[in-house]
Amino acid sequence: MHNNSEGEPDVVFRCQQCGECCSYMGDIIGIDEKTGPDTYRIRFSVTGEERIVTLDPDKKDLFLTREIAQSHPMACPFLRFRDNRAFCTVHATRPGLCRQYGCFRVLILDSDSQHIGRVQEGSRIFFSPNPSLHELWDREVKGTDISDETEWERYVRDVFSRAGYRVVI
Repeated sequence: MHNNSEGEPDVVFRCQQCGECCSYMGDIIGIDEKTGPDTYRIRFSVTGEERIVTLDPDKKDLFLTREIAQSHPMACPFLRFRDNRAFCTVHATRPGLCRQYGCFRVLILDSDSQHIGRVQEGSRIFFSPNPSLHELWDREVKGTDISDETEWERYVRDVFSRAGYRVVI
């Protein structure tokens, strides 16, 4: 474990398999056709780019489940859940867009190290199901006029840390 500039240990990001990253990708990635027993031709709605993806051998049965359509209607067509954990059923051949996806710019963790809020990578947009975190964000962070991105991240870290949360940047 490394220390940050304040001498505190850095918290290293570990995917929580929450599925949030793929829960709204259905507008971006669509299946054009099944091209083989385990292969699909997909298209990116924004660019029109096409590519072939293959179901991961250990996730073929999981892909056949369809409950996700009710609970996450805008999800990527290859996202599935098992035991409250999210899985990409084409992880080995997933598109570059997915490989480059940054889950967060700032991640807020509760006392059990569970992810309860985040600022999306490349933005100053805050996501959380927790109303108290939104109140804190609206009161202390939203609209803050700090132009330097590194300083802004430090400010956000300090606000949430003072409120008792762990923060990963």
